[in-house]
Amino acid sequence: MMLRAEIFSRRAGQLIKERLFMSDWHSDEELAVLAKDSMEAEGILLSRYLRLIQYYAFHYASGADADDLVQEGLIALLYAIPQYSPEKGTKFSSFAQVCIQNRMKNVLLKNQKNPEPVENLEEYQSADFIDEVTPESILLEKEQEILFRKQVMEMLSDKEWQVLGLIVEGATYAETARKLGISEKSVDNAMQRIRRKMRSVPHGESSTE
Repeated sequence: MMLRAEIFSRRAGQLIKERLFMSDWHSDEELAVLAKDSMEAEGILLSRYLRLIQYYAFHYASGADADDLVQEGLIALLYAIPQYSPEKGTKFSSFAQVCIQNRMKNVLLKNQKNPEPVENLEEYQSADFIDEVTPESILLEKEQEILFRKQVMEMLSDKEWQVLGLIVEGATYAETARKLGISEKSVDNAMQRIRRKMRSVPHGESSTE
């Protein structure tokens, strides 16, 4: 409980301030840079890319497998944000798509399932989805994202938060187990619990489309 309380107290004041001043019309590249120190910028990127992640997930799999891939896609996006370097001249959307697809493919290959290739990937840049979004819907998605984060924060144990944090940073199950002094099986069990808990949290209308 102490870890979650510290995380929340450290971010609460910053989040309230950022909600008043953060522009919804920053480019993805600008948001990716801001998101390294801003939970609000990170939340906007998550909202922008959620439908893209869902598109890939439901083209690679179906049913419960697709739901799992959505969670894996979100983890991949969270990993892509701190790794992105605009100085290299690569669009964030291109970098994020590679990270998301690679993680989904690796998960399916690990489970011995062959992913079907997604056609016309270049047609599904984040801007294609943003064009259909109104300021009102963006505000609603932001509120839903904040609520989602709060609910997840309350549901995960301190150990689950530690596991998720290391995995999002790019650590393998073996590295996570070694750093936390637990077994790889315990890491896997923690990730399974995290996925179940995250799936149980309502995501708003975008998750039911």
